[in-house]
Amino acid sequence: MVVVDASVYVALFNPLEAAHEEAWVWLRTTLPSGDSIVAPAILAVEVAAAVSRGVGDIALAHRAVDQVMSGDVVELMPVTTSLSRRAARIAADQRIRGADACYVALAESLDAELVTLDRQQLERGAQVVTTRRPDGCQGD
Repeated sequence: MVVVDASVYVALFNPLEAAHEEAWVWLRTTLPSGDSIVAPAILAVEVAAAVSRGVGDIALAHRAVDQVMSGDVVELMPVTTSLSRRAARIAADQRIRGADACYVALAESLDAELVTLDRQQLERGAQVVTTRRPDGCQGD
């Protein structure tokens, strides 16, 4: 099981992202392996905002959200009070942005690794869970 960060998912939908191809290679490798891909439910909101802003295509943002919400690729997990509490501690202790800490907290709760393109999550999240880029490189 892996937790996927919004940065990877956004790269899938935005061909202008530097890691667009890297994200697709990761997805094409992960899906057939049978590894479950999960994310906190905030993934849909983050993807909608980032795709709409980054690509400037509202229709694409809506299609991306529909795909996220379909459950075909990623299983969305609720952000419960206990997950929020743990994410808040991680955010404070590791100096990670709030929403990003939710991904780290979810990975920790599931004993899963976090796949992200976000440098801060790669480096600071690695103090809590195993982090890596979609290309397999670990965070420092």
